[in-house]
Amino acid sequence: MTIHRKKRKHKAPKKAILTIRVKGPSVRSGRISIPDLIRICSEAQNSLNRQAEAIEGFKTMHPGPVKDVIRKECTLDLVRIGKGSTTLSFMPAEPQQRLDFPNQRSFASDAVEQLAQNIRSLGNSKGKELEIDEGVLQGIYEFGGIVEGRRITEIEWISPKGGSHKRIAAKVNKVVRERVAARLSSPRKQTAQIDGMLDMADFKPNDLKCRIDPAIGASVLCTFEERDASRVQSLMREPIRVIGEGTFQPYTQRLESLHIRTIERLPSLSLGEGNYYSESSFSDLAARQKIKPAKSATELSGGFPGDENIDQFLEEIYKARK
Repeated sequence: MTIHRKKRKHKAPKKAILTIRVKGPSVRSGRISIPDLIRICSEAQNSLNRQAEAIEGFKTMHPGPVKDVIRKECTLDLVRIGKGSTTLSFMPAEPQQRLDFPNQRSFASDAVEQLAQNIRSLGNSKGKELEIDEGVLQGIYEFGGIVEGRRITEIEWISPKGGSHKRIAAKVNKVVRERVAARLSSPRKQTAQIDGMLDMADFKPNDLKCRIDPAIGASVLCTFEERDASRVQSLMREPIRVIGEGTFQPYTQRLESLHIRTIERLPSLSLGEGNYYSESSFSDLAARQKIKPAKSATELSGGFPGDENIDQFLEEIYKARK
């Protein structure tokens, strides 16, 4: 008696939150070399971590590992290598906490989707350019380095459809990498804030500018509009806060100049005497320091390394200071 077993169709896991499709001369159906696989997984995870950090408002350009909350919620497992142009399917390494909300998505899913939108905007020459964090751009650039050789010519980053969210497929190729390089090599503009002493101003017509010395760091040259001239003059040699459009040099976090939009006087910077006795609420203090509420208890863990990691922790601090 012969028993015929029905062949199972291999489908991507329903919980897969990321699919990466790889194309190139070295890619065969359902197969990929170990060096290529390792590099793809490593750069994909790095890009996802940077995107997650940007969403949470963390620094995306920093030495050392990512925060525990990012590592725990966004580390992915490779769960399938599919046929056709080799397709890699990923899902979260740790089970996500489930809430009784319809169409609930994990933080990792949101980061995958946002990164797909950013990559797609870079590849669309006629589309609207999105404002993309520099660290995220750096991650995409490093990920795009995979397609620079002859083995792999294109990688497709796919955020699957889920709930009310549409499927997004974004191609990473040489064109995208060149556009990322162009953006990284140009000075970038973004909203910035400076607290410091206003110690110099030039009221020359059509060339209004001033200098602000922050408590820490180098002086910053600022420009301002004619409407703010009297305000600037009245605040000379006073501690102030200015907010405006800052210009940052490529590959650095150094603020080179700022065009002032708002300017206000601050209490004395000498000993913080104006703030010491002010009865600020916890919400006011959190808003001033740009601290967001914790979304889960996991964010409170790992704030300081254990005894076995203290030397590495201190070494990273000293490197960052240089």
